Amino acid sequence: MRTPHPTRTAKSARTRRFLTLLGALIFLVAAAVTAVAAPGGLLNPAASSPRPAPTRTVDTTPPPAAQIVQKPTDPSSSDSATFGFTDSESGVTYVCQLDAGVFAACANPVTYKKLADGVHSFAVKARDAAGNLSTATAYRWRIDTVAPPKPALTQTPPNPSASASATFGFTDREAGVGFECALDGGVYASCTSPKSYSGLANGSHTFGVKARDAAGNRSASTTYTWSVQTTTTGMPFTLSGGYGGLLYPGKTADLALRVTNPNGQPIVVTSLTVTIQSGSSKVGCDGPRNLQITPSNVSATNPLSVPANGSVTLPAGTVSAPRVTMLNLATNQDACKGATFTFAYGGSAHS
Repeated sequence: MRTPHPTRTAKSARTRRFLTLLGALIFLVAAAVTAVAAPGGLLNPAASSPRPAPTRTVDTTPPPAAQIVQKPTDPSSSDSATFGFTDSESGVTYVCQLDAGVFAACANPVTYKKLADGVHSFAVKARDAAGNLSTATAYRWRIDTVAPPKPALTQTPPNPSASASATFGFTDREAGVGFECALDGGVYASCTSPKSYSGLANGSHTFGVKARDAAGNRSASTTYTWSVQTTTTGMPFTLSGGYGGLLYPGKTADLALRVTNPNGQPIVVTSLTVTIQSGSSKVGCDGPRNLQITPSNVSATNPLSVPANGSVTLPAGTVSAPRVTMLNLATNQDACKGATFTFAYGGSAHS
């Protein structure tokens, strides 16, 4: 029987001591790792004061609705429109929309031009720095650039008239219009039908009336001229006619006036007056600025006799007709091409 070698036992003991020491080291390393990983552990002081995560502010609140502080009237006679707006939140910008268009960045104020007649709509939103949009603020208006038709006179004084008062009635084909009246070249002012005047002086008078729609468009004027003769010492008569030819700068022509005597006895005309009325049928052409009247030479020493219920057309005998001259101005007179002018006549006569 063989005895085991003694050195093998010693080696086995050393091996066990080595494994025991190795196990202790592994235990110490594991404990150290556990201590570092443990929150609040002495070996990890930073774990006791964690660093806060960075914060970020997000703005999702839209600004208040914008307020429109400038806008066209409704209705409007202009084919352009300007809008101004503001917002109670500072620093906002704006996006605008016209009619069925899309919202787009816009200036403040913003102007739109060459708009068609009819109803239009405008809307504006405020936009903050974060891109939030407010609710829309809108405005609707109607554009009307067409003038109403000329009024029609439904009541006038007789011509000639023995009354120092006169009443005019008028109407228009366009419903809802207002009216503006003027007497003897005065300023047109708001009036209603009927319109009455009193205290009129003897002589010729001219009444004018225009229609004005809700948008402010004004029609051409409808006029009526008549003569007032209320004195017992004078005799009424009427004046009509004029010049139907063409005028041009430097041209002079007779006003072929017809003097009519409605009385049952002859009259003697001792004065005649011709007044050029303001304006003309063409915008930019003013009668008194472009025309000049040379009066008739009729007078108390050179009278015109008119038979009872008869008439005389000037010139007649020694009495000349009034003459009209178109002045040759230094300024351009092209605005008067095709224009017609209105004259007011007056005078005095006795039996």
